[in-house]
Amino acid sequence: MIKVPIVDSHQHFWEIDRFDYSWMPDGSPLATDYGPTDLSPLIKAAGVDYTVVVQAVSSPDEARWLLELADQYDFIAGVVGWVDLTDP
Repeated sequence: MIKVPIVDSHQHFWEIDRFDYSWMPDGSPLATDYGPTDLSPLIKAAGVDYTVVVQAVSSPDEARWLLELADQYDFIAGVVGWVDLTDP
C-alpha cells in the first residue's frame, strides 16, 4: 500500500518584533511568536507530514526568512511568498 503524505497547505509563522504585523490587534491571542518548534509537535500528533507556510505580511524580508526556515525544517514543503511584480 502506498502512503499518501498529509500536507497542511496553509500555515503561518511570525516573530512579532521582527516584522510589521500592524494588522494584528494588540492583546490578540495571535500576538505572540509562532514558529516551527511550536508547530512540529502538533503536526506530528495529528499525523501531518508536511506544511506549506504562507506569508503574514507583504514583505520581501519576511519571504526570505520563511525560505530560511524551509531550509532548516524538513516538514516545511513550501513557502507562499510575496513579491511586488510591478517593481523592476
